[in-house]
Amino acid sequence: MKPAPVALLATLLLAVSTAGCGSVKVRPSGSALRSEPKPKGCSIEFLGKAPDRAYEEVADLQAHVTSPPAGGADEVLREKACELGADAVVVTRKFVTNAYGHMLVAGTAIKYVEDAQPAPPEEPPEGEQVPGTVNL
Repeated sequence: MKPAPVALLATLLLAVSTAGCGSVKVRPSGSALRSEPKPKGCSIEFLGKAPDRAYEEVADLQAHVTSPPAGGADEVLREKACELGADAVVVTRKFVTNAYGHMLVAGTAIKYVEDAQPAPPEEPPEGEQVPGTVNL
């Protein structure tokens, strides 16, 4: 039995419309880190590997792209990374999925962590004896 042409057309249109929308899927990392959203089109670094400096993972991002923007397929992740307050995206996957040039791009949005200096040891109040020492 042959499938009805209308059913095939409907299935094809649904597949094309969902694959072509370019929406970005977000899976939060579970980190306690919370950031303020950045303005749309903010500056985001796109990295091919994890940076050497300290960072926290914000979320995993993934998108199917039918028409990559002028800046490349990575650019579709920028808006969501800005909304999440990320400083960079470590691109983990980027490849063409079919003969029509549709692409999958995925990465991890990250926020750089400032290098925290250890707090100086507290000085005991004057006249108080520090355990393990002798006052002279």
